[in-house]
Amino acid sequence: MIRAIHFVDREDHRKTEAPGSIFVNHPNGAQLAQLWFYCPCGCGDLSMIDVGHKFKPDGDRPTWDWNGEMSRPTLSPSVHNLNCGWHGWLRDGYWESC
Repeated sequence: MIRAIHFVDREDHRKTEAPGSIFVNHPNGAQLAQLWFYCPCGCGDLSMIDVGHKFKPDGDRPTWDWNGEMSRPTLSPSVHNLNCGWHGWLRDGYWESC
């Protein structure tokens, strides 16, 4: 399992490129947010997914339900990185492969 280290600053997140690390763009405390993450497999891919705070948003592209936690984030359903093929869960702040 890989720890999902939360970065408050987007530029720090991009400079570090730590596998599994996350940055959440949560504008004005809105219910919708974008969660940026470096793939937990270590391939270096930076991806963004749309998340809802305690709900799964409707939309024309995939979305995830997020528990709203920064230090122990959980997403549902599982995350599949189409760029490298990694597939797994983010649960209680840890990424684990399926």
